[in-house]
Amino acid sequence: MMRFALTMIATLLPVALAQAADMPGVQDIASKLAAPQSAPPSEAQTRSYFAKPLDNSRGITITDAKPDAPPAVDLNVNFEFNSAKLTAEGAVLVGNLGRALKDPRLTGKRFRIEGHTDAKGGDAYNQSLSERRAEAVRGELISSYGVDAARVESIGFGKSQLLDRANPEAGVNRRVRVINLGDAK
Repeated sequence: MMRFALTMIATLLPVALAQAADMPGVQDIASKLAAPQSAPPSEAQTRSYFAKPLDNSRGITITDAKPDAPPAVDLNVNFEFNSAKLTAEGAVLVGNLGRALKDPRLTGKRFRIEGHTDAKGGDAYNQSLSERRAEAVRGELISSYGVDAARVESIGFGKSQLLDRANPEAGVNRRVRVINLGDAK
C-alpha cells in the first residue's frame, strides 16, 4: 500500500508542478487587483489567467477593458465536472487568490467574485452552476484564508457574459472573475 502511494505521488507531483507553473502567483493576482482605478485609455487592460496557457506568455491573456473599469482578473478556476467542488488545481489557484487578498495594497478593499460558464447547456442550469461556483470560491476564501466575509460578495452570470463570443463553448468562457470594488463601506 505504501509503495502504491509513493508511486502515485511520484507520478502526479510533476504534473501538478507543471500546471502550477502556468498559474498566476499571489503577487501576479495582487498586482492586477491593486492597479489604479483609472488608467489612460492606451493602458487600460484586464488580465485573464488560464491554468492551461493559450500562448507562450505563462497563461496570461490580455483583453480590452474600459478605461474607467475597476481592476479585475479572470481566473480559470477548475471545478469537478457538473459541480461546484474545486479540483486540486482549482484549490491551488483559489489559495493564491486568498493569499493575494491579504496583500497590504488590498487592505480595506471589497471584491466581487463572478462565476461564468460557457454556452453548453441551458440558461437556467448555467446560471445556477455559475452562482454555486462563485459562492464556492467565496466560501473557500472566507473559511480557509480568513478573508472577511464583508469584503467579498459572489454572483453568477451563467453564459450571459462570454469572454469569447465567437467561440461560445470555448474553455476561456468558463472562468471566475474577481473585481476590486474599492474601499469597504
